[in-house]
Amino acid sequence: MRKELNVATHIKDIVRRLNEAGYETYIVGGAIRDLLLNRIPKDYDISTAARPEQVKEVFGRKRTMIIGKRFRLVHLYHGEEIIEISTFRQAPQAAGVRFDGRVQPENQPEKMIFSDNQYGTAEEDARRRDFTVNALFYNPENCEIIDYTGSGVDDIKTGTVKVIGDPIVRFEEDPVRLLRALKLVGQYGFRMEQFTEEALFKQMPLIIHASSSRMTLELEKIMKGVHSHKILPVFQRYGFLKYFLPYLDKNWHTKSADYAIRLLEGRNRRVSERAFRDSISIAMAALALPFIEHRSGCDSGALWEFQPRTPGLINQVIREVFMPHVLVKRLLIAAERMLYLQTALVNSSKVSRIIDMSGYIHARELMMIQNVVEWHLDNLDKKWPEQPAIKVKRNRRGDNRHRSRLRPDIKTPAV
Repeated sequence: MRKELNVATHIKDIVRRLNEAGYETYIVGGAIRDLLLNRIPKDYDISTAARPEQVKEVFGRKRTMIIGKRFRLVHLYHGEEIIEISTFRQAPQAAGVRFDGRVQPENQPEKMIFSDNQYGTAEEDARRRDFTVNALFYNPENCEIIDYTGSGVDDIKTGTVKVIGDPIVRFEEDPVRLLRALKLVGQYGFRMEQFTEEALFKQMPLIIHASSSRMTLELEKIMKGVHSHKILPVFQRYGFLKYFLPYLDKNWHTKSADYAIRLLEGRNRRVSERAFRDSISIAMAALALPFIEHRSGCDSGALWEFQPRTPGLINQVIREVFMPHVLVKRLLIAAERMLYLQTALVNSSKVSRIIDMSGYIHARELMMIQNVVEWHLDNLDKKWPEQPAIKVKRNRRGDNRHRSRLRPDIKTPAV
């Protein structure tokens, strides 16, 4: 099948350079799915016949880094963007063996894969992928879409999530596929093919064997994206949320949870409209805020009037909401800081004092989200400037040095 897709120019150049170096190369996975759905891909993945070391030779060691043990691939740096380049794989021949050669403990699934570094062909790589809608390969040089499974293009058209191969086995090989199947349902409004859905319900308890680091990474991806308000309800409906965010699942049928999802929707809308960047910490704070209000005796959605009298209350609630995930410290600090600032922003008239505080910009955005979703106060955005002023300070050498009015001793995470 030939169809010209609107691929970013620098991605086409990467594919071209690898092909010119003698390595068969394609754009793969989610980017092709998104382009066929007329969506802008959030990122691009590239798969090639080149080994990781050969990719480094093509693009230079300063622009590339080999990462991963279970699945080795190359990160190629293009400005601030990171493009993942993987080598064609074949289905692992020895399930149950770790990348370090050790056999997995007896309580883990027999067919669970711990090492995925057996290189293969493009077709073998396609057939070892999780779902048909993620197994399309695209060559931007001749506009050819290769559908090795034979149903990927049709499944995208019909919005069908279908596992490649035996779904019982494929979910056991990698339980994180359970999460990814549900993400497709939530993010795109797809439906599950019957056998895939039946296998998902049967194999769902296996998710406890998934790597905690991989699950936390999936959480960060969901929070960073603009579909969390659709994905989390799907998780809850299928019974997956009790494994992923048990605190939220336990409190799902409460006013606090309802308000939390509405705040996430408001945040995601503003990110989609480019009103603010895709900060993970703001999404985390939005999800936790209603539960902090409830624990503080406030009604969900009320203008903040509480002063945290219990030391560490905000930190404690954030950790409970996101258990069992171990949050990156800078994300936790940023979320906690902006939540502490909410009362001051809403009730204080001393703009000049508040604007100096570290985390002000993030806290202001969280307040704007609440205002759009619940408060509907007039001119709130005009009361609080969008950017803090910049002071110009002359250093000892007499050079002009620009300094933010944020506290210099605390760096506000750009997260």
